[in-house]
Amino acid sequence: MFDCSKSTKYRNNIMAKITEGVYKIKGDGNVYVILGGKNIVIDTGDLINSLTIKSEIEKIVVLDKVDIVLLTHLHYDHAGNVDLFPNAEFYASVEEIENYRERPEESFFSGISKKSDIILRERLKPLSDSIIGLEVIRVPGHTRGSVAFLDRERGLLFSGDTIFGDRIGRTDLPNSVPDEMAESVERLIGLVEDGELVLCPGHDY
Repeated sequence: MFDCSKSTKYRNNIMAKITEGVYKIKGDGNVYVILGGKNIVIDTGDLINSLTIKSEIEKIVVLDKVDIVLLTHLHYDHAGNVDLFPNAEFYASVEEIENYRERPEESFFSGISKKSDIILRERLKPLSDSIIGLEVIRVPGHTRGSVAFLDRERGLLFSGDTIFGDRIGRTDLPNSVPDEMAESVERLIGLVEDGELVLCPGHDY
């Protein structure tokens, strides 16, 4: 399995260029930036890393030029910095949106800013089966509404916390669905191996 945390040399141990126009920023949760006709951020990391994430993204693209923020799920270490992007549209699965509005404490058991909370409550749009050239792969398990994003053109799979390089995500959290994790993991491994994709995980551990 090709894992971008192992195959990419880091410029400064924080940011890496995965391929042309695609960058990874390493934190408690990884952040990915895709440049193009629409500038996309996949996951936004943990509030505790906000200053570092902001600084690294600004080396790639101006924050107010980020058009779309895609969230693999709404845990604090993936959705903690949505407030960095003043002009973006924000997307997550309908299940994650519903869960957050009903039980936000299941996702943000760490810190969240008031501004980010408002964005997640009021501005999230539900994902369809594809968005801006990325296929949306529904992978319940780590959370009920977890998704991965498949970029077939570049051969990249952004797996969130469903699968990492050599392990799978946790299923012991309040909004986990353990019984569905094995099928989701098998689906992603199949995609990676059949398509010889580069895996871009939510964490490097």
